[in-house]
Amino acid sequence: MPHEADSTGLTTLLWLICVYWNLVWFTQQLTSLGQAGNGETAEQAAGDQVQQKPDPRALSAIISRSAAASMREILQRDGAASVEAFIGRALATYEAVVSAFDAGDRDALSHLLAPDVYDAFSETIAQREEEGEEAAETLFSRIEPEIVEARIEEERMEVSIRFTSESFKLPRRPAGLLFRNVSSPLHGVDIWTFARNPAVRDDGWLVVATRTEVR
Repeated sequence: MPHEADSTGLTTLLWLICVYWNLVWFTQQLTSLGQAGNGETAEQAAGDQVQQKPDPRALSAIISRSAAASMREILQRDGAASVEAFIGRALATYEAVVSAFDAGDRDALSHLLAPDVYDAFSETIAQREEEGEEAAETLFSRIEPEIVEARIEEERMEVSIRFTSESFKLPRRPAGLLFRNVSSPLHGVDIWTFARNPAVRDDGWLVVATRTEVR
């Protein structure tokens, strides 16, 4: 049927575009790692150090004026080299949580989310399983981070980041059926809050709150 063929071709094209941009990002990461592992340059021999390039998607990170001062202190306490490095880690966590949620991987989520947030995610997964909802995978084509709030207390540091994203939902199906029923582009705006205790050296950043911003 011509109409069905056109629809399948369009969804295949959209999927290939997403794959292309993810491959571009992955290639940039490999290039950055390769450059970081090269031998010392003439400037390094003189005592200068060349830092590893940050996540290219984090270069566009924006910090609200109200969060800038607190963020500088948080970076100092956390040991992060730069805002870009911090955002790069937050982006990795964001994508890991979304991927684990799509896959129903509760074990992975338990290492990334605070207990109350984990319970909410786990409950949604259970409801999805009970209703027999078709599993799907989220493929991001764009994520723009913005630090909107930063707070420091005696035993807690918190950073809230707005993730503005564009993504597609791909059904988890056998090979040959993967390109069918690909969703239209999905636009999302989520604000996630990350927190950790600066007094505990091994205490990592966990997602302690999530909410969707309606625009």
